[in-house]
Amino acid sequence: MSMSAPSWQSILQQIIKTPPERQRLATALGVTTMTLNRWANENSQPQRPHLIRLVQVVPPLHRNELMAALEENYPDLRSWLKDDSADQISTEFFAQVLSVRTTTIDSLRFWHITDLVLRQALEQLDPNKLGMSITLAQCMPPSEDGKIRTLRERAGKGTLPWTSDLEHLALFLGMESLAGFVIESGRPASVEDLSKDRLLPAYQTDHEVSAGAHPIWFGGRIAGCLLASSTQKSYFTQQRMLLLEAFSNLISLAFDPTDCYPLSMISLKLVPKPEIQRPILSTFRQRTFRKSFEAAQRQERISNVEAEQLVWKELEEILLHTPDEPGA
Repeated sequence: MSMSAPSWQSILQQIIKTPPERQRLATALGVTTMTLNRWANENSQPQRPHLIRLVQVVPPLHRNELMAALEENYPDLRSWLKDDSADQISTEFFAQVLSVRTTTIDSLRFWHITDLVLRQALEQLDPNKLGMSITLAQCMPPSEDGKIRTLRERAGKGTLPWTSDLEHLALFLGMESLAGFVIESGRPASVEDLSKDRLLPAYQTDHEVSAGAHPIWFGGRIAGCLLASSTQKSYFTQQRMLLLEAFSNLISLAFDPTDCYPLSMISLKLVPKPEIQRPILSTFRQRTFRKSFEAAQRQERISNVEAEQLVWKELEEILLHTPDEPGA
């Protein structure tokens, strides 16, 4: 005879077993520890706002188990969580980004604006910490034939199961990706379930179930793409895609006009899968050091930024000539 799954109350009992964690949760929920105990002992039921907040603040280790158990009593829980997001960007945040744009020196502007916008986008698109990554993929400079062949992920933020900073996971993207499709078409797109057959090009990375992407336009030219991935199916509703568009418009302020290209220059190629790319990309620092060292030996002056740009083009060329399958 199989054992029945634990109730959400019994899971909560385990979570609040230690006084410090019980007090932390009570404070985060805005209730007393006595109320928490009453929920755990089935003496009272939390209201919808408290249920939503409970899922947000429990330790990530217990979140999936607690959500599955809660759904036995509250079948609409996931839809409550999905609907619990702000659909507008505040005027205060717009003002903050504009202030950074006008007061930050050129060399720091990209990083300051992208960090600010990605954090806010993640907060509004995944307020209940269900699991999301949001990444900025920028057009690589054109090749000798004047065409943009790939995109490079330059910055990213995430909530569990992704890490908070995704820069170390950055990859090149091409025509095989959702971001690539969005860049080439110049219009937004989303995929409800990446595990199923679909009409749009896209590959599924770890933890990713659904995805949405929006091109980043600046002065009628394209700079890149804002790409969001969720652990939930069908997460990118029309409301969330409109929000992604707003954040794409804001993040365009991070770019120089020289980083933006007419759509006619976009001609993306295929790039290898992530597992093929990563060993190659791991040589970036070594290659950059060697590039600077060789320039110094020739008594040429080259900045670290210039050396990095040369290496990224070098790596792009290598990837475009690397088979997508080992041994191919």
